[in-house]
This record gives sequence, structure tokens and C-alpha cells, in this order.
Amino acid sequence: MTPGNADELFLFDPGPRNAPTLTRSLAKHKRVTAIPAVAEQLVMPPAGQDSLVADDEGLLSRVIHMHSSDKDHYVHYYADIVGTGMRQKFPLAWVELFAGPGRLLNVDTAQFEKGSPLRALDLRHPFGTYVFSDLDPACVASLRHRVGQKPGVHVLEGDANNAGLLDQVRQLVSRDHLVVLYLDPEGLELHFDTIRYFAERYPRLDLLLNLQVRGAIRYLRAPGNAARAAHMLGTGDPRALIEQRANRDWGPSIREFFERKLRGLGYDHFETQVINSHSRNAHQYDLLLASRDHKAAAFFREAQRRGPRGLMTMDLFGA
Repeated sequence: MTPGNADELFLFDPGPRNAPTLTRSLAKHKRVTAIPAVAEQLVMPPAGQDSLVADDEGLLSRVIHMHSSDKDHYVHYYADIVGTGMRQKFPLAWVELFAGPGRLLNVDTAQFEKGSPLRALDLRHPFGTYVFSDLDPACVASLRHRVGQKPGVHVLEGDANNAGLLDQVRQLVSRDHLVVLYLDPEGLELHFDTIRYFAERYPRLDLLLNLQVRGAIRYLRAPGNAARAAHMLGTGDPRALIEQRANRDWGPSIREFFERKLRGLGYDHFETQVINSHSRNAHQYDLLLASRDHKAAAFFREAQRRGPRGLMTMDLFGA
């Protein structure tokens, strides 16, 4: 089975269990490549072109590599620790603005996995409120089908940086909640003003962010493309972050600048898990935790100790 061109679409028959709106939404999608149901015959989308496949459920799954699966494990463990440790102190809300279709296809294992929204729902002590959103209507349709109708769970469609969408989230999550805001964009789609919006409205807001340091450097180095990094970093002069580094070690400049920006919003507790590729052990991005409460940093360190596959690491030095 060979994928078609960018305007062709091959899908499994969704069958009668899927609503007509879902079928129509999938049929309009231009970034989907079909896969056969048999794993041994798996046909992957061309590199750099498609990040979604039509899966064996007749829905969409996002294509990932093992390092993205590692990141999802850390996020899940952190959510589980927060849900267990804070459930009797505050009402809890999980907000995820780049939620995707709710299922992943790991190309390194040729296996399907739960996406972060479904894993966030699958905690020992689930949060009271969940808000998931995505810009892609086909991803939203798939996620809504997978989530179903659950009290306190909301799936929205829209741009993560759009004031209208953010106001919808605000209407669903009251100010008294402890909010975990999980932001996992594929590239530099996130604007810093989106973080500011939530930080100014929720006094107990923990930020979990896929910080695209590598992507920001790539855009800053390309003439005429620095504006995309400017929105993500929240600065009008982003190239100054790399021009000041004579040795071209630009990563620390971007990390330090971003942390200073968050400190300006009242954050003073930070933890970072570097996410590397498995094939070359090359840096992909940072999973950043920022909070106004020291407990959040301790919870994140506990999630790090569990490791990406849930195996506890040994503290040989008693630190």
C-alpha cells in the first residue's frame, strides 16, 4: 500500500459507530496517510510531510518517535502525583491546548499508544475538570469520539493563542482551581501571551511546557524567520539572544531568557527534563515545569525519578 500525494486520502471504513460529522471531518483532511491494520505492513507517511495517520479504529493517530513517548510518560506521572497529592486541598483542573487526536503511533515500536489526553483521564485520582483543545477539526473529532461524554471533561476546537478560545477555557475553569496547563506544540505555534493570559488569571497555575529550544534556534538563525521565535519567546528582538553568544552555545541564552520571562509572571520554582532522541541521543526539546509552589517542583522531581518507563532510579548519593 503506497501513500498518495498530499491531496489524496485513504481511510479505514469508520463503520456505523462513528458519527457522520467525524467521517466528513476526516474526509476533508489533507495531512492524513492511511495505514493497513496489520503492523507488519505498516506504511509510514513521508518524513516531514504527514504527522497523522488513519488508524485501525477508523480515527486519527499522531505519528511520534520514542522520545515523544518518553515525554508523555513524565507528563503522566506528574499528573498522577498531583492528582493524588493535591486532591483534598484544591479543586483540580487539567488544561491541554495542543491535545491532538488522543492516540499515538510510535514508529520505533510500530505500536499504538494512548495520547496525553487519555492518559490524563486515566489517573488513580482523576482531576475534577479537564479541558482539551486543538486547532485541527479532524483531531478534535477523533478526540471527542475517544473521550465520549464524561462529566467535567470538555473538548474544544480552536487556536491556542486565540482570545476567544482562552475565554472559553476561563468560563469552564474557575479561579479557585489548581490548574495544570500542559502546552505541547509541535513547533513554535505557542505565543508567550497565551501563558501570560493564564498566569494573570489563575494564582495556582502550574505550567508544563514543551520548550522548543532547538526549534527557536533554527528560526533565529534563518533570515526573515525570527518573528516566529519572537512570538514564542515574547520578545521584540529575539536575535539578540543568539548574537551575544560568541561561542554559539545559544541554548542557555534562550532557556535563561524564557525563565526570566516566567519569573516576571511570579514563577520561581523550575525543573527541566531534557528530552533526547533514542537513535542519536540528540537534544529534541525541554520538558519544563514552572510553578509558584515548591511542591510542584518536588512532584516533578518524583516523576523524573520514575524514569520514562516507570522504573525508579537509584539515588546513590542520598541527594
